[in-house]
Amino acid sequence: MDKYTETLNYLHSLSMYSNPPHTDLRKIKELCELLDNPQDSYKIIHIAGTNGKGSTTAMLSNIFIEMGYKTGRFISPYIYDFTERISINNSDISEEDVIYYTGKIKKILEENNIPDELMPNEFMFITLMAFLYYKEKGCEIAVIETGLGGRLDPTNIVKSPLASVITSIGLDHMQYLGDTIEKIAMEKCGIIKENSPVILYPLNDENVIETVRNTAFEKNCEFIMPDINSLKILEENIDFTQFEYKNKIYKIKLAGRHQVYNAITVIETMKKYSPLHETAIYNGIEKTFFPSRFEILLRKPPVIFDGAHNISAVIVLKEAIKNLMPDKKIILICGMLRDKNPEEIIKNIAGESFVERFICVPVNSPRAETPENLFEYAAKYCKNAEYYDNLYDAIKKAVDLAASEDYAVVCFGSFYMAADVKKNVMKYKTP
Repeated sequence: MDKYTETLNYLHSLSMYSNPPHTDLRKIKELCELLDNPQDSYKIIHIAGTNGKGSTTAMLSNIFIEMGYKTGRFISPYIYDFTERISINNSDISEEDVIYYTGKIKKILEENNIPDELMPNEFMFITLMAFLYYKEKGCEIAVIETGLGGRLDPTNIVKSPLASVITSIGLDHMQYLGDTIEKIAMEKCGIIKENSPVILYPLNDENVIETVRNTAFEKNCEFIMPDINSLKILEENIDFTQFEYKNKIYKIKLAGRHQVYNAITVIETMKKYSPLHETAIYNGIEKTFFPSRFEILLRKPPVIFDGAHNISAVIVLKEAIKNLMPDKKIILICGMLRDKNPEEIIKNIAGESFVERFICVPVNSPRAETPENLFEYAAKYCKNAEYYDNLYDAIKKAVDLAASEDYAVVCFGSFYMAADVKKNVMKYKTP
């Protein structure tokens, strides 16, 4: 076994989240102090939300890169490789540095005889690694995405962010964050700090808007939400969307109107921080690509992957399909985790008139729902539902059928299946 694989095995051997979840930030505070609080050595924009964090983080970091800043980006989860989680100026951390920083942090923990109750879990360890890496590599700014929630998330050690950005909020991780949209919103609002501007994605539930606005007021923060009345969609297709916002024209490569709303959230954030860098804002947004967000894997026939793994995300996916492929019949390929309320998610898309066939597949995760169970849910809403125990067989069946009937294939669900879907589509693709 090589050293990098050994290192990843060690990191994955730590539990992802505390069980039961931690009730305060004492642990991460003490661990950061052991590392001389690296997170205080650069400016930070902090991002929380249910959906859209990754795209928003990518757009913001690209703008700062365009402005000439050495910019760190921290995301969760990764799609294809662990190293995607931590990057500087769009270059992922090297395997050698993953080995080095894991070893360095382990050594510091051992030298300080850290008791078991203060030992970091996997996400906390990776957060420490990111904070330290950005400091030692000389980052001037970092765009930091929360892992889970906000209030008790390890990234919430951040003291005075340039801005707190809250993206679309929906029902997800309810076992940790609460069983109502208001409770989840309150957890996300935990990242809001005194006197730091708060920028909120515009199409949130009214209860979410009220919760975020009230929290911003209590913390003496300016509350900013994009004005959708100043937005006009000029052109949209699966490759790009061009839109006008407040009399300026922008273009994004990320597909779907929800990405336009993410973009205007980013625009408002940057106008607060640096209103004079209009060219950097335009270029940063236009250059942004983020994998597994309505990502085109094959063009003939169209095969798309989208990591819609909760109810609000699948509703957005449904609207994107209607807007971007209005004349296509769609073959859906779905793999889900059983703790994501898969029946409700499937219910929200399987019965749509554009769905020609619904194929259920396995996901490589111990938390995966079985294809048979997914099929039982889908069969209630789609007469052409079926399941496969082998992902490649499902993809081959779907692509063959799509090519012969001029359909499109949309694979959706858990991000844990993204790499396997892409690998199998590439296998099918002919030179």
